Amino acid sequence: MAKVIAVHGGGDWADASAEYVIPPENMDVEKEYAEFLEQWSGKNPLYTSFSKWLKDRGAREPNKDELEIYPEDV
Repeated sequence: MAKVIAVHGGGDWADASAEYVIPPENMDVEKEYAEFLEQWSGKNPLYTSFSKWLKDRGAREPNKDELEIYPEDV
């Protein structure tokens, strides 16, 4: 079964966002995150998001059958 990874952005709830990706089965997301942080905080900061980083390495967005999102504030 596919595993959905939620990448949360924004510093507080008021500007929070989320990107959803499904990594390939052989991807170690914790390792990818560590590499992303290392690249992002280096002398030449990386100008990309973690979700794009994952997609560039084979992750994909879930389709409608794999993810349903419901708003909290109706």
